[in-house]
Amino acid sequence: METLPANDVIIIGAGAAGLMAALTAANQGQRVLLLEKMDQPGRKLRITGKGRCNLTNTAPLKEFLEHVGSDNRFMRNSFSRFFNQELMDFFEQHGVPLTIERGNRVYPSSGKSLDIFLALVEPIEKHPNITFIKKAEVESLLVSSEEHRIVGVRMKNHESFSTRKVILATGGQSYPSTGSTGDGYRMAQAVGHTVIDCVPSLVPLTCAEPIPDDLIGFVLKNVSLRIEQIDGKRLFEQQGEMTFTADGLAGPLVMSASRIASRPLHQGEQLIAKIDLKPALSNEVLDKRLIHDLDTNGSRILNDAMRMWLPAELIPLALKRLKIEQFKRLNQVNGNERKRLLQFLKGVPFTLTGTHDYPEAIVTQGGVSLKEVNPKTMESKIIPGLFFAGEVLDLDADTGGYNLQIAFSTSVAAGSK
Repeated sequence: METLPANDVIIIGAGAAGLMAALTAANQGQRVLLLEKMDQPGRKLRITGKGRCNLTNTAPLKEFLEHVGSDNRFMRNSFSRFFNQELMDFFEQHGVPLTIERGNRVYPSSGKSLDIFLALVEPIEKHPNITFIKKAEVESLLVSSEEHRIVGVRMKNHESFSTRKVILATGGQSYPSTGSTGDGYRMAQAVGHTVIDCVPSLVPLTCAEPIPDDLIGFVLKNVSLRIEQIDGKRLFEQQGEMTFTADGLAGPLVMSASRIASRPLHQGEQLIAKIDLKPALSNEVLDKRLIHDLDTNGSRILNDAMRMWLPAELIPLALKRLKIEQFKRLNQVNGNERKRLLQFLKGVPFTLTGTHDYPEAIVTQGGVSLKEVNPKTMESKIIPGLFFAGEVLDLDADTGGYNLQIAFSTSVAAGSK
């Protein structure tokens, strides 16, 4: 079946999870065959965090788990074995100094994701227990009909390799140009695994309302974003920074919101985004301020005076939404108009219609069902010898280093004896 010496483990995919799994297995004396379908490994790793690589977060376990979607209890075993401090120690021992930045985010001190990539790839290329083949695309998993367990993999070129252990580390569907095209889902389903429907996550959101040209690219800082269902039920609320795009909303705050909003939007549910431009002020306090400003600036024209409450870029949108005459003097603004202005400042509404697609998604939400995977070892409960690591699993998290930590922790569990 094979053209190489017998392999203790075959790893499919040389992204963050596959690379770490290969090193883990090889350092424990296992003979590893690492297969990567692209011409170069770690493409997504090299562009993550805008090329800076936010590799983990120093939040304590309880707080960290609050940022993990699906069933975060699944990660307790993997994190108990290999968590943020162990990951930081690993890279520092491999010559990569690290820096902790705002929000407990950990980056290489150089600000270059290449350093993280090289700390994984260089030991792999030198390791006597690892055979690394690029441009090697796996077609399917080979399962023994008698034992109903993994016995190898079949390649696209019809070549086959035998083994008693395969680790699927193929990633999800986000950034497909890096090689993450959902291959692992197809292979897992083919041998009987359930794959939870996938949607793009940590991704810009689209809106029904047109975005004025002057607002495209404009950044709002220190605002609160609330996502609601049509009946008013709140799904998400957080403060931070966001921006406008030609067809909707983007930026860190929106990326976080998309993890909650993406699935219902892709299922056809209509959601409302409300932007609180004055999150530090209650409705009552802000209303008193508006009354004061209107009274003491009565002769000023509304179009000009709006600068007291809004950035200039938002004024045309406000006037259009509020349907107030822009040349009206402030002492002519009536109580109903003031109430509409207050509502606008405390919750500029946008009707959400969907998300951008996988090429712009940081992660994939969905994947191999966690119910069918042993959380201690990452081994399939259905097919002995089949293991999973990283984004191929139904695990996703907020931005901030959480997703890469999941990838590294699950890969250490999968790669261990």
